[in-house]
Amino acid sequence: MTPEEFHHFDNFHTISESYMKDLRLKSLSWILDCYDDGTIRRRTIVNLIPEIQLIELLAEMEELEKYEECSKIKKILDTIYYRSEAEHKKLIMSKKRQKEIIELLENTIITEHKKKSGGNKELIEKLTKKLEEVKKKKLDK
Repeated sequence: MTPEEFHHFDNFHTISESYMKDLRLKSLSWILDCYDDGTIRRRTIVNLIPEIQLIELLAEMEELEKYEECSKIKKILDTIYYRSEAEHKKLIMSKKRQKEIIELLENTIITEHKKKSGGNKELIEKLTKKLEEVKKKKLDK
């Protein structure tokens, strides 16, 4: 590497650092949307973006008085890092998982109806209520 190439490489490094910070800020909303849709796992986000980096970024954005960015960062911290995954799964379900659950519930209800004397009526009622809840969540999205 020549000194001239090194000089240009060094300048690129400083440019890319600020560029990467801007890119990261812009991608935070997208990451949260993907998490809510169930297309990205909490573990993946936590492994790629350590919590301490987000906290440092939040402090830096507060100093720069970029409050919209602060709210994005805070929402990600609250949703992904401070809420248990079980709570999130109760609130959000991926479309693929919804389809699977609907199919399984419908198949189980049909199987119960085919049994002698119409199957277990209590089980059919519970499964029907659960099926309606899952379908309602699907329509709410």
